[in-house]
Amino acid sequence: MKYSLLIAIITISTIFCEKTFPQSDTTNETIVKTIQKNGLAFLKNKNINSTSIGIYKDGKMYTEHFGEIEKGKSNPPDDGTIYEIGSVTKTMTGYLVARAVLEKKIKLEDEITMYLKDDYSNLQYNGNPITIKHLLTHTSGLPMFLPMEMNGVFDKLTEDVPNEYFQLEKSYDKEKFLADLKNVTLKVAPGTTYSYSNAGAELIGYVLETVFEKNIDNLMEESYLTEYGMSNTAIELNHTQKQELVQGYWMDNETFSPNQLNTLWATGGGVKMIIMDMMHYIALQLNSKNPIVSESHKVLYEECKTFKISYFWRVWNDKYGTSYNHHGGTSGTQNWLFIFPRYDLGISIITNQSGPKTPKELSRTVNKMLKDIIEN
Repeated sequence: MKYSLLIAIITISTIFCEKTFPQSDTTNETIVKTIQKNGLAFLKNKNINSTSIGIYKDGKMYTEHFGEIEKGKSNPPDDGTIYEIGSVTKTMTGYLVARAVLEKKIKLEDEITMYLKDDYSNLQYNGNPITIKHLLTHTSGLPMFLPMEMNGVFDKLTEDVPNEYFQLEKSYDKEKFLADLKNVTLKVAPGTTYSYSNAGAELIGYVLETVFEKNIDNLMEESYLTEYGMSNTAIELNHTQKQELVQGYWMDNETFSPNQLNTLWATGGGVKMIIMDMMHYIALQLNSKNPIVSESHKVLYEECKTFKISYFWRVWNDKYGTSYNHHGGTSGTQNWLFIFPRYDLGISIITNQSGPKTPKELSRTVNKMLKDIIEN
């Protein structure tokens, strides 16, 4: 789940200093020290109780955990802790779409109505229809959420937000989504305006299940989970995994937010995983020999030469080369994932706290760790 309060932050990449530094050999000690230093510093932010940090560098994986999952319980997270990763899920969805494109099951320019059974003639503006590409780049013109009642829920910043969202999600399903989709009225031509849309990402899930004739969990399993040893990554967790799924806190709340129900396709933000699986996912994303990865990193939309979107990834170009990032948030967790191919490097930071200031603190922490790693 991604909410409108955070969209401005999501679309801005981390700002780095202008001075350039030569790349040097990175020792285990350097990485361990930067994780420890920045992990402890991150805990000093208001309302942050715990965090898990993972760094992948040159084929090696480093993880460490800080704080306590539940306030006052002295129960720190560990490598077996399962987190909701929110909209970082979209990058995994993008990978599945890239696979479908390469296997010629879909085309980026396909009109979305090709895959819908009923009449959805409303999904166009002045003769310009929504395509697969528009859904991947958040330029479809679809609303942030369906049902429409969800839009604006997170703007309130009140303690009741998690439960209000939970109740709306609880009463919703795929059938209602497809019915509501018929009532959407586009206000701009698809492909012309960036406007973040969870509804669009969920619609992609419908398309994927239609063309592959499999559910999303099965698609992830056969596409990369098994090959990359990601055994604790799923939308639908088994009984044992559910025991390791953490809950988190919304803003100043002293009680846990409910976990997401994921009553739709969950391709917008429904994946749960452990930090070690995130490291394996980074390894996948750094595999330049994988044609699906290469396809999923292609820029599909660009504004002002600085704002670029591939298959849901935010693409950034600077002195560190071309990098890819995505933020994810629920009402109880937030995380940010960065991929730096030039340095065979990936950084992930996750916390079970969610609020309007959390994304900035996450990206700031990644920025500090990146400089420590590259400069030393």
